[in-house]
Amino acid sequence: MTDLTCDELDALLAEFLDGTITDDQRDAALAHLATCDACTIVVTEMRGVGALFRQHGRLRLPDAARARIRAQLEAAEQDPTS
Repeated sequence: MTDLTCDELDALLAEFLDGTITDDQRDAALAHLATCDACTIVVTEMRGVGALFRQHGRLRLPDAARARIRAQLEAAEQDPTS
């Protein structure tokens, strides 16, 4: 695989983090990350989010917040101009 652009790495990001890309794609991603600080920051942040999710699991919104969101969505559905 040739050198990846930032956009190409972004398109592969989920699979890269999951480890489900090909060896060639992984090597190209790692080569890009070795030279791109912006993408390295994104990958580091995404790994942090993944670690938090694994640590805390799925969080549930309080019922009151869910009800407010549902009411707002239903109101917007009835009057899409609001």
